Amino acid sequence: MHDFQVSVAQAPPFTLITLSGELDVLTVSTLREQVDPLLARRATRILFDVERLRFIDSAGMRVLIDACVRTPPEGGDGAVCGMSPQMRHLFSLLGLTSRLTMYPTRADALRRTAARDRAS
Repeated sequence: MHDFQVSVAQAPPFTLITLSGELDVLTVSTLREQVDPLLARRATRILFDVERLRFIDSAGMRVLIDACVRTPPEGGDGAVCGMSPQMRHLFSLLGLTSRLTMYPTRADALRRTAARDRAS
């Protein structure tokens, strides 16, 4: 049984996308339906919170990477927070950590981004 859930909320300066359950080839379309319209905006900053994600396959990884890379450069930003040590290790083994901005927690992402914005 696939119990994947996605929720979208505002957590300034980000649009927060919280994922839980199992993100795989059978559930990835649900995520794409939420992400694609956000990427069409010119200054979207997306933060994926994956703390409650129990499983991710290559299709799910691809959506996260695509969204972070495709975020418009004109004020946009893409990041991931809450990766488990296993997920972080997998992304590292695959050489994907250099393509993503990663934060340990949601609070850390919001704090560091706010500090960076103030310094700009």
